[in-house]
Amino acid sequence: MKNSRLFQILYLLVEKRALTARELAERFEVSERTIYRDIDALSAAGIPVYTQQGQGGGIRLMDQFVLDRALLSPEEQDEILLALQAVLSFQSGETGETLARLSALFRREGGNWLEVDFAGWGGGAREQATFSIVKRAILTRHVLSFTYYSAAGEQTHRSAEPVRLAFKEGCWYLQGWCRLRRGWRTFRLTRIEDAVLEPDSFLPRSIPPALDPPAPSACPTVALYLRFQPEAAWRVRDFFHPRQVKTEASGCLLVEDTLPGDNWLLSFLLSFGAQVEVLAPAGWRELVQREAKKAAAQYETGQTLSGFPGYPMDREEPKLPQHKEDSPMEERKFCQCCMMPLDRPEDQGTEADGSLSPDYCRYCYQGGAFTAPDATMEDMIAFNLKFNAENGFPLGPLEEAERNMRSWFPTLKRWRSQ
Repeated sequence: MKNSRLFQILYLLVEKRALTARELAERFEVSERTIYRDIDALSAAGIPVYTQQGQGGGIRLMDQFVLDRALLSPEEQDEILLALQAVLSFQSGETGETLARLSALFRREGGNWLEVDFAGWGGGAREQATFSIVKRAILTRHVLSFTYYSAAGEQTHRSAEPVRLAFKEGCWYLQGWCRLRRGWRTFRLTRIEDAVLEPDSFLPRSIPPALDPPAPSACPTVALYLRFQPEAAWRVRDFFHPRQVKTEASGCLLVEDTLPGDNWLLSFLLSFGAQVEVLAPAGWRELVQREAKKAAAQYETGQTLSGFPGYPMDREEPKLPQHKEDSPMEERKFCQCCMMPLDRPEDQGTEADGSLSPDYCRYCYQGGAFTAPDATMEDMIAFNLKFNAENGFPLGPLEEAERNMRSWFPTLKRWRSQ
């Protein structure tokens, strides 16, 4: 308790620069004599704190004092602030008061240079709430009860002694001692529901085992040779290492990689639809082809997975993105930088000689040059998503809008070379 009070006194002095012993005593509900002993302890630790008598006096820090001179280097301060910012980014409803206090304490500015968000696009609220409950259970050493769904869909009620939160390959996991299985278990946060902090506390156990990849015998691998259409480039480059990707003259992407040969891989390949072709091995080429035929047959026969008739045929047809060759968008002209419609001459940009540009809008192109010459395709996609959301021009759910833009933008004249 004393160390916590010493730190708080130090923070208050850095923030206020001067406080009386009475003010500090009332704040911490201790005697003034205790406060003076705390001041002596700070002074003995090398903190330049002193008392000043008379009107306007009190307990003060030297004017030029900042915390790093006594305890932390600037690099250490940045590391602490970065770690706090990363953790706070996943806590829904948190104000980041600790981060703000330490930023003031360190006298560090420019703390918004990094944004860390572990949640998926367009979601994550439920997982954030679970994260906060699990974190609180770990820090207070209280038993956590919850409903858990295994990868096979099995539902069980668990009671666990939570010890560690781990982030691995884009997912959060809870490691704890499962009272049902009587051993260390790892739970994926997205499969946890109805987490409740129980009143029972627990004593610390030994350190849980590290998160290890599946054993080779439990997860056989397959060497794949794949060809992706240019429209899938953004997903391919997000998933595979650049050295694994080769671009053909046609714009198609060739990929060689070794991946887990399980149902996940089959689902992953099918998620690309007609944008991927398995070139080798022949067994996986046939497997993907067979599964694709099953999916097509399901829609052709009008039957659902349950065997019941599908939806009535008179339902309104969904408005899906169309292919370039049959899209009504081809009848209109669009800016080859930002996709803005060029329906009116005043919407068009200008060339160096003052003539109207046939390819670019007035916001992207003026006098024969781009208004933002250093912008990237990613910058333009991010700008469009934000602009549409702020100005009431939604292109559907955020994930769908971004997916469509990542499909369209690589075909635009300015971004074809990127």
